[in-house]
Amino acid sequence: MLDAEESVELQALQARAYGRAGALSEAEAARLRELEAGRTRRAEPPAPTAAEPRSAHTDPAASSVVEGDGASVSEEAIATGTTRVDSALAALRQHWRLAVAIAAAFAVVGVVLGWLIFADRGPAPMQLTAQQEEWQSAIVASGGFDPGSVRAMTQEEGVVIWFATKNESADVCLVLGHEDVTAPACTTREQARILGVNATLTKPVEQNQNYDVQAQMFLTQDGEPAVITRSYITSPQSSSMFASPEEAEAATTLAEQTGLDRRTIQVVGYDDQVPIWTGIDASTQRYCLVYDGSMPDPPMACDDGQMLADADRTLALDVVDDGETTRYEYQFGYGQQYLTVTRGWESDDAAGE
Repeated sequence: MLDAEESVELQALQARAYGRAGALSEAEAARLRELEAGRTRRAEPPAPTAAEPRSAHTDPAASSVVEGDGASVSEEAIATGTTRVDSALAALRQHWRLAVAIAAAFAVVGVVLGWLIFADRGPAPMQLTAQQEEWQSAIVASGGFDPGSVRAMTQEEGVVIWFATKNESADVCLVLGHEDVTAPACTTREQARILGVNATLTKPVEQNQNYDVQAQMFLTQDGEPAVITRSYITSPQSSSMFASPEEAEAATTLAEQTGLDRRTIQVVGYDDQVPIWTGIDASTQRYCLVYDGSMPDPPMACDDGQMLADADRTLALDVVDDGETTRYEYQFGYGQQYLTVTRGWESDDAAGE
């Protein structure tokens, strides 16, 4: 580098050499070259200082950087970690489309599985026995219904109730079947929503008893069938209906014990599973109310006149059990018929005492 005096000298020589009519002697020209060379010469780098002795356990290939908290971090570790992060980012940028596709596939699979598990598909069809499946196959083979529409809904006393459609689902059908006997009933969907569909099938039980199975079907707002069923024991010799064959047999026994006409005996209500009966006395034509009927001499009360003497009348029967009186009152006639049970009842005479 030039000092101040040499810089001034250099400028003067340059002005004389490069100015108009400039001229330098050989000595001055040599001096100019010397000064210019001195100005452009770069300083030599400082000589390296002697390295401090390393610890005997220090890896000469690895150096460390001391961070602000005093923790020493290996430069090699930093370089390796940075390389790994850069590689991961590069791989992610390269395969981001694949990652998005995989995530979308998992989302679709999740939606499908959720639908399969939680979707409402309506009521499940009833499980049929091998014999009942044969009945259903016969109904399908008849060709009277749309293919694939016959579906078993429920059963009542061994009678299977099916739902089916016909005329390309324009009509809905209720089909009752037992063995080789079927009772179909069909109507339009609109009528099924408003009035429903009714069907009855008679199933023989014994020689003088039948099961009358009745079913009624409505369509919900979603178009799914809703079925109500009920069944009664009937006899060709009587217009009465009973809940079971045992109840029908009890009516026969009651007729033998009380003299009531078997054809008129029926159950009008229950008190803790105990039946309350009515019937007409065969000899006097009086209307009678009977409790239980399973004992030889059951409690019974009859009206004073004939059955059709008045439009609306009431029969009252008091039964005492363990010191407590229960009154059974049956309203009958041309109006509404019903049974009233009053526990702990006391008559006016008993209340006055």
